[in-house]
Amino acid sequence: MGRGIKMIVRYSVAVVFFKVISLCLYSSEHWAYKAPKKALVSAKDSEAINVFVRNAMKRQGVRLKPKAPRHTLIRRLSWDLRGLPPSPEEVIEFTNDNSPDSWIKLVDKFLESPHFGERMAQNWFDLARFADTSGYAADRTRNVWPYRDWVIDSFNNNMPFDQFTIEQLAGDMLPGSTSEQKLATGFHRQAMQAKGNNPRKEEFRIKGIVDRLKTTGRTWLGLSLECAECHDHKYDPISQRDYYKMFAIFNNVPHLGSGYNTHGPRMKYIPKGTQQKINAIRQSLTDRVKSNEIQKFSLKDESLIGHWEKPQVMESSESFSETGDLTIVASIRTSKPIGNIASKYDWKSGQRSYVFGIGGENAENAVPGHLFAWISEKSQIWSGAEIHGSFPVNDGKEHEVAVVFDAGNYLRLIVDGVVDNAAKIKGHVPKSIAISDRPLVIGAGYNNSLEPKSFPFDGTLKNVRMYRKAFKLPVSKEIENLQLELKGLVSKTIEVPVMEESPDSRETHILIRGDYKQKGDRVFAGIPKFLPQPPAKNNLNRLDFSRWLVSNEHPLTARVTVNYLWQHFFGTGIVATPADFGAKGEVPSSPELLDWLAVEFMQKGWNYKHMVRLIVSSDTYQQKSVGLSDSRSVFGLMPRMRLPAEQIRDQFLSASDLLDAQIGGPSVFPLQPDGFYEERGQNTAGNSNFTWKVSGPEDRYRKSMYVYWKRMALHPSFAAFDAPTRQVCVAKRTVSNTPQQALVTLNDPMFDECSRALAKNLSLYGKGKINEGLDHAFMECLGRIPNNGERIKFQALVKNDGWYSVCVVLLNLDEALTRE
Repeated sequence: MGRGIKMIVRYSVAVVFFKVISLCLYSSEHWAYKAPKKALVSAKDSEAINVFVRNAMKRQGVRLKPKAPRHTLIRRLSWDLRGLPPSPEEVIEFTNDNSPDSWIKLVDKFLESPHFGERMAQNWFDLARFADTSGYAADRTRNVWPYRDWVIDSFNNNMPFDQFTIEQLAGDMLPGSTSEQKLATGFHRQAMQAKGNNPRKEEFRIKGIVDRLKTTGRTWLGLSLECAECHDHKYDPISQRDYYKMFAIFNNVPHLGSGYNTHGPRMKYIPKGTQQKINAIRQSLTDRVKSNEIQKFSLKDESLIGHWEKPQVMESSESFSETGDLTIVASIRTSKPIGNIASKYDWKSGQRSYVFGIGGENAENAVPGHLFAWISEKSQIWSGAEIHGSFPVNDGKEHEVAVVFDAGNYLRLIVDGVVDNAAKIKGHVPKSIAISDRPLVIGAGYNNSLEPKSFPFDGTLKNVRMYRKAFKLPVSKEIENLQLELKGLVSKTIEVPVMEESPDSRETHILIRGDYKQKGDRVFAGIPKFLPQPPAKNNLNRLDFSRWLVSNEHPLTARVTVNYLWQHFFGTGIVATPADFGAKGEVPSSPELLDWLAVEFMQKGWNYKHMVRLIVSSDTYQQKSVGLSDSRSVFGLMPRMRLPAEQIRDQFLSASDLLDAQIGGPSVFPLQPDGFYEERGQNTAGNSNFTWKVSGPEDRYRKSMYVYWKRMALHPSFAAFDAPTRQVCVAKRTVSNTPQQALVTLNDPMFDECSRALAKNLSLYGKGKINEGLDHAFMECLGRIPNNGERIKFQALVKNDGWYSVCVVLLNLDEALTRE
């Protein structure tokens, strides 16, 4: 080996050795990896914030600015907490209220507004990469809006942030998890996903986990974990082995579903409002059953095809292979929770036809002691309807029970001559019954067994009758209407993507250079050693990990979260690199303030609204604003910031009185330039025939929070004003200033419609009321009345060009598009 090569090798070894030693020392010395400590200050609450900020500003040779005018303060607070401008009435009320607690009353009012959750969720969705489509070339539509509504509700209900974290990362793993907690795990189902069960499915599965780890790092840890995917992190003490130990935590979630277009685990979900209506109707029907309001009817021996007085097996399998209407009646007495009355099927051999009994055979939707029945129209693959009664019949008393199947129309249960209209039906009512080769069994069933001994009826079973006819069910018009309404509501059930653990653990290997085809050493789930370790456990799972993230010993999560909150109010965080608290990130402008806020957050039970109230109550928040460039160079100043894309659109809608401020629900399709989706949206929903169907008048003016978010063809007004496509986690939006932005607010069809709507409202002010009209216009657009100079100029504009020109000018002023 030549001398030069030897020197290079020695140098390389020395560099590696130095790096290892440096990382070991660095991990224990770097400020972000030490537990935050709350500095002792004599001031309390928001005044403590002022003390830390003044100290930091003093080191820079500057001071806090005077308090902003009251009309500016209410507008600032309304934008920050509600994402909407204040109404003229709110501005007038606040500016005239000189009481000492007027500000805090306003803060509390806005914190209780349902729009608070929307504004906080907007920031969260940039981190969560929330979008209505799956990304990549197909960019299919998927039902993720229930997750959006869950986040909004969580902020409005002030869910503690530790719970907010745990439910989103591992709600499905909580003991006795609810449907809402499972829905919350949609956070990590927002990752982009390629279409279908394609040959590269393993590659895309790996990409999804890489994205989840990257998003988790940026959202909670403030670390660039992704830099260790292919090799050890160049700057932070995260080895590639550490990376794949964390990778293993998310490596046990199914990637694909049962079909080509199904991706990962899904959950059937009924929106809360719809579910409440369903419960109310079912209760109403149950009450009518109990009060015997439904007309009783007697079953007559018409179309009788069989009559048995005791359990038995009918050896001739073809004799009872009914394919059309069917009614089964029996007299029963039992105290047992499960038992078949009549069945003709064998699940294991794919001989599915029909079954009627008590308890549901321990199936997923079974209700012990209640009547049940299911009918399948296919023998090999179950396809049909199942029904479960609304009250028990295993009370030890004799009951005459029946199931009535009217092919393609209805499936009903009857107890003692009364129709159980509150019974729950799942699936579609088939148009026919599948033929099964299994014999009919009275009082038991086959169900994967060689002999008909499964689910025996333990009690008295007699007078069993079968009819090839569906008895007509006499019901009142009121009952019929309730049933139709119930059917319509139940049909609104949708499938939403959620997280779920596979029953069998998947092995995790280090991927050499990040290549999914090159597997290295096997690793097990764990946490990098430079961070506090969770309680010892053989194999860490998502629930353990989420609880570790929000433990009070964790040095990063609380700091990162309050830093994001500071960034929301001041444009730049205390740490200017919110997703990087590591070696390449910025140091805190005020370490004492950051730690004080972090500890306060944890001590107050991770109370998000408490932290918001604390910050906006401070003199720091209420000072006059300066230009954004000035605020970036001097910590503690309040910046003048252009509104985000969503708020610019909502400003126009609000000023024109077109805004529909209802909360939640499916995404909507507002006006947008003609031809836009023909150019850019060809493959939405997985087909080239998708078109942007503008929502009806009841939805097209909804807040921007609810606009359909298409990753590969973002609404043009959003794209122009720097809204992210949300293909990846975004910790901080860019803010640009381009000529195209003016063209959007002047010419976009929705913005133009808003200007015309406001002009129409102002046209009510005649020649003698121009000043009143100008006051109205300024209040709607700017939250104040015009000064004398403005009044003279706009009076001339009204006379020369009309109210439309006034509206266009006002809505396009920097002041209208800026949060001061």
